[in-house]
Amino acid sequence: MLLAATTASAQYTQDKPNTEFMFKVEMGYLHNVGNYGQPEVEGVNPAILPSGYRLNLHEEAAGLNVMAGANISQDFFLGGGLGYAYCYPRFAGNIDYTPSHMAHGFVDMDFRPVGDIWAPMVGARVGGSFLMNPGNYGNTISPYLEVYGGINWFYDHSLQQMDRNYHSLYAEVGIILEQQTVFIPIRVGWRW
Repeated sequence: MLLAATTASAQYTQDKPNTEFMFKVEMGYLHNVGNYGQPEVEGVNPAILPSGYRLNLHEEAAGLNVMAGANISQDFFLGGGLGYAYCYPRFAGNIDYTPSHMAHGFVDMDFRPVGDIWAPMVGARVGGSFLMNPGNYGNTISPYLEVYGGINWFYDHSLQQMDRNYHSLYAEVGIILEQQTVFIPIRVGWRW
């Protein structure tokens, strides 16, 4: 019996690779909750301000992220990604407003213990953010930091035996710091 169990275990381990390549795509809404940088001052050179490249408080954002990396030991993902966020005014009314754009690149890691159709997930992203807008505070680079948590749904039940478990849909919420602005992202994503 011990010999049969060892042989079956070895065959199962051989069929199930320890590392698998995967992609993630996600989109969502970034709620602006605060700024810690000094706001833009009309007529003042931004180079002499101690910190002034923050977004305006009324700017919300919609974003898209694309990531590629490795699924390690079925539960842990490590990869790199690129993202884009379009910032728009929350209550602009009829004012003439030119929106900002942010591009970011980051290292993404998440952990989702597998064992059921629904699984919790936690993760973090670290990288850089580039702000594009026509004002004095455009074309600035800042750190990009994010931590998040969520829930993962493995929608293909035939993949629940942990042979290939990364086909899933997920929802996440977290906190982002970029361009001296704090956002709360609410996203949905797809991994395959």
